[in-house]
Amino acid sequence: MYGINNYKNELNIADEVNIGRVIEKTNYIYTIADSNYEFRKAETVSNLQSNEVFVGDFVEYTLFDDYNLITSVKTRLNSVSKKASYAAKSFHEAENEQLLAANVDQLFVLIAADQRFTLSKFERYVFTFQQDNIDMHVLISKGDFEDLAEDIKQKILSVYPNFKVTVFSNLREESLIDIKKLFLKDKTSLLIGASGAGKSTLINNLLNDYKMNTNEVRIDGKGKHTTTTTKMFYSDNLKSYIIDSPGFKTISTTRDIDKSVLFEDIQKLSLDCKFNDCTHTHEPKCAVLNAIENGEMSEAYYKRYKENLRVVKGQLRHEQRKKVK
Repeated sequence: MYGINNYKNELNIADEVNIGRVIEKTNYIYTIADSNYEFRKAETVSNLQSNEVFVGDFVEYTLFDDYNLITSVKTRLNSVSKKASYAAKSFHEAENEQLLAANVDQLFVLIAADQRFTLSKFERYVFTFQQDNIDMHVLISKGDFEDLAEDIKQKILSVYPNFKVTVFSNLREESLIDIKKLFLKDKTSLLIGASGAGKSTLINNLLNDYKMNTNEVRIDGKGKHTTTTTKMFYSDNLKSYIIDSPGFKTISTTRDIDKSVLFEDIQKLSLDCKFNDCTHTHEPKCAVLNAIENGEMSEAYYKRYKENLRVVKGQLRHEQRKKVK
């Protein structure tokens, strides 16, 4: 269970080694699941810091004087992170980059139809969380607001037609059936999104026999935090592992942004530009501008590229000024 046996086999870890998986972290106390589907409360040994262990981690543990002690964190297949919020309650654990979960196979970004949406917000989600070895889906929740939900979907697909975007409602069983099909057997999924996007309600619907606390959205459309800690659940119905995470207000990363995540087409075309330092704005024999003129690339896609380039350059200048100070 919890992918432990598969993990041990993939990394050739001996059977006698005690490997568990972290399913919840509360301050300095961890809940780990073992290969026998038993749950243990555990702490870390003194030389292992609390900001080194996260939900989804596979860890080695030992029993010492009736205490379960995590002695090491095993190799991560990947990790999902965002820029840390220094308004967090656990300020002493704040770092430049806040790791949300480890060893994730699928990532579901929830965007509520009744909350303010911009393409810039969607793009920040992608730049921050998209990875080659993680399957990313966009779920537009509160599909009861049909016009709003469809408008968001079309805004995304009109510029980025290859993204997986699904509209659903937690109140409509037929749409939940379609959502359940997206969760793969024996895989680990992470749900992220702003407060009030419907993550906890969706997990309630996916788990059936487990009910999480949920809050109403404020009258101004902004969400209230319901989930306070990151926690992994097992859905017996889906045979899948699901990680819920606290909602957040800001989306960004301190890691270097890979523009090819969204603009791979432009980066490929730039190899055919006459000038190596082509800015794709005015230069002669620019392959990007030629593609737009010939109808091979949409003007909307090109405009999003220029806007994101402007934002990234502004962020770099801001970081450089901070270093000078």
